Amino acid sequence: MIRRLQIKIVVVIMGILLLVFAAVFFVLNLSLHRASEIRTDGVMIFIIENDGFELPSLDSSIIPSLDSSIIPSLDPSIFMPGMNRRRPFTNTEMIHGGRFFYVKIDHSGNVFEENTIMMFGIETDDRQEYIKSALNSGRQKGDIESLRFRIAEKPYGQMIVFIERTIDDFFIERLNWISIWAAGIVCIVLLCLTLFLAKWIVAPVKNSFERQRRFISDASHELKTPLTIIGANVDVLQNEISENQRLAHIKLQSERMNGLVHDLLILARADEGQMGIIRNKMDLSGEILNTALEFESRAYEEGKQYSYNIEENIIYAGDEKQIKQLMNILIDNAIRHSDAHGQIEVSLRAESGHIRISVFNTGVGVSSNEQKIIFERFYRTDESRSRETGGYGIGLSIAKAIVDSHKGKITVSGEYMKWIRFDVVLMQY
Repeated sequence: MIRRLQIKIVVVIMGILLLVFAAVFFVLNLSLHRASEIRTDGVMIFIIENDGFELPSLDSSIIPSLDSSIIPSLDPSIFMPGMNRRRPFTNTEMIHGGRFFYVKIDHSGNVFEENTIMMFGIETDDRQEYIKSALNSGRQKGDIESLRFRIAEKPYGQMIVFIERTIDDFFIERLNWISIWAAGIVCIVLLCLTLFLAKWIVAPVKNSFERQRRFISDASHELKTPLTIIGANVDVLQNEISENQRLAHIKLQSERMNGLVHDLLILARADEGQMGIIRNKMDLSGEILNTALEFESRAYEEGKQYSYNIEENIIYAGDEKQIKQLMNILIDNAIRHSDAHGQIEVSLRAESGHIRISVFNTGVGVSSNEQKIIFERFYRTDESRSRETGGYGIGLSIAKAIVDSHKGKITVSGEYMKWIRFDVVLMQY
């Protein structure tokens, strides 16, 4: 239980951190893509608005400037890491730093002007393929491989501007990888720190739990001896003075206390992870059938409708003694808490990859709130009825401990004041 609590703390803390990192990474990636789009769209709009672009030299005074409202100013460090520059890029400087080309097409679809001065190295066939793809896309702007294009209507026909995004994509991808590696290193460091903090946080709970467990174990062992002596003395007195009602009550209560002490020792061993399972292949069908038959006469005497549906030849590797105790608890619980002339059914069937054991009974049932806590120790759904039937409220806790020790799962379902069913799922080996 303590280990599960530590794991839960680590999972929650690391889950929150991963969500934070994911959100930061998403926002950073989105903002970088948005900035890249603003830059490329700004350059294309600049060229389109000026109906072209000539670059006789790198003197920015020769190139006409565009109103800053058309192209927002950008921080160069986003695109060119390492530059120590305080002022933002101007529109002209962004064009100098980009790779692009544009073409002009007349109304007949013929290219009559082409400018590739800022896109050296591109083949004529590639340019023609890009122009054809842009025109066939049916869109005013979009992406073709590593190029972004924009088509503008002009009095002479159309103008298509292509701008390369390889550099932007490279820096964005590199930044993403750096972010991922940095987040991974931080997560590893925080995981180590979280593991230490989880142990420190649960240390007081662990100490309290250990003291409680030791108390239950020690008290149970100490009670066994006097209870055994009381039972032996009662037997001697009954032999000497024959049957006596008060002696019978003393013997009955001492036997109940012996049973309670035995159950507490089982729970203490379960808390320590020392249930002592001895796995052997067993005929589970025969074992459950024999256990169900032992309760048949008791159900008949109490006027209950008792039935069982046991699938034959189901083999399971488990602890035969504990499985028998599990079925004793569940069937006894069903008979105790079924209504007058109620229906009780025990079933066993093999399903795909696992085995399902079900114990059903009509009666007071269980509410949805009680389903969450019914396996807690000393919990009883009906206090007065449990006292009448002699229950202490730890049988189901032992049943759950047995199922858990076999790496299985036990669940409860039902409808209040109508019916209840316990389902045990065991993995086949």
